[in-house]
Amino acid sequence: EKEHRGNRLFPSPRPKIPAGGAPVKAPTNNDVLSGRGGGVNGHPGNKRYRTLVNSMKAEYLSSKTRKTQKTHIAANIAWTIRQSNPPGRFLKVDASTGMWYEIGDKAAFRKTGQALRENSSEFRTCWRNMLAGDHGDAPEGKSSKRSGV
Repeated sequence: EKEHRGNRLFPSPRPKIPAGGAPVKAPTNNDVLSGRGGGVNGHPGNKRYRTLVNSMKAEYLSSKTRKTQKTHIAANIAWTIRQSNPPGRFLKVDASTGMWYEIGDKAAFRKTGQALRENSSEFRTCWRNMLAGDHGDAPEGKSSKRSGV
């Protein structure tokens, strides 16, 4: 049975928040900041976002989870952030002005789907090893990970 976009059982989530809007001088602790580096990664909203993403990763990456369900998982994480008090936003900085702007639901869903897929091969390998009873116990003096030395 093949699922189609717009399936009545799992209709695609509809983006509600558009990109743009009024500039934001100072993000709140509930906002998720787009970008790279320690400043963004250390932001309280991003830490909470990663916790939410990691709590749903097993379900998202399960072979039993259909594509439409994955879209809903990503959308629900974004909506959970948006329902915070004060409401969380998904923001990106304009480097020329230093102001932050809303990226909108469509980009927030995409960003969340990407975050859910991040490190998926390592996640699945770890999962398979756990199910097989291999808990990564390497013999003494041997490391299960390659060291760069």
